[in-house]
Amino acid sequence: MSNPRVVPFLRYQDAPGAIEWLGKVFGFRPEATVPGTHGGVGYARLTLGDAVIVLASVRPGEPYLRSALDLPAVSQGVFVVVEDLEAHYEQAVARGAEIVVEPETTPEGTRVYMAFDLEGQLWAFGDGFEADD
Repeated sequence: MSNPRVVPFLRYQDAPGAIEWLGKVFGFRPEATVPGTHGGVGYARLTLGDAVIVLASVRPGEPYLRSALDLPAVSQGVFVVVEDLEAHYEQAVARGAEIVVEPETTPEGTRVYMAFDLEGQLWAFGDGFEADD
């Protein structure tokens, strides 16, 4: 797999718990985890198919990156393309994801659903990503 050009990076109050939850519920696999200098996780790289995300523990004194738990609302989410949207959705529901948008077809023809993770980050999963040319 080549290195992706854009990789979302997220902060969690409980990064070890997030790594476990994202694996169990959404199917992400940890590829690398480095301990933080102040405890917790300093860096973790997770993959789901060709998708890559990076996460770490909230760091003391770092005012610009927070867990979604620290915010009144989230202003962004992570979109991940999955092979079988319906199966992915069923797994997420069965394993406790809070579904925000049930599977639906967008005007562009992509099937998507949205869910919050254990700390309130917004995730969208879809069967493709098409744009009109």
